Amino acid sequence: TKAAWKLQEIVAHSSSVSAVVLGKSSGRLLATGGEDCRVNLWSVNKPNCVMSLTGHTTPVESIRFNASEDLIVAGSQSGSLRVWDMEAAKILRTLMGHKANITSLDFHPYGEYIAS
Repeated sequence: TKAAWKLQEIVAHSSSVSAVVLGKSSGRLLATGGEDCRVNLWSVNKPNCVMSLTGHTTPVESIRFNASEDLIVAGSQSGSLRVWDMEAAKILRTLMGHKANITSLDFHPYGEYIAS
């Protein structure tokens, strides 16, 4: 038997991509974070960026969707976390508790808690 994989190449950022996550609920969303300090949102199987979220001033190193995929959190090299409402395309919260870069984070599955 043969296994085949369809690969799609996209230009996600103006510099290196340092984080990527797929939406687990719908399977239709993809987010990328990069050294250009942006979080870009993509519709799977579409070549163009749907939305670009700004606010970080240092490279984005980790990103996650919440369970309902209406919020996204990104952690940066400076140690800041930003939470965006994707429908409104605006920052809901900026958290500054870390003293170093944030390499891993996640939403709690039943609430709006974030671990980093």
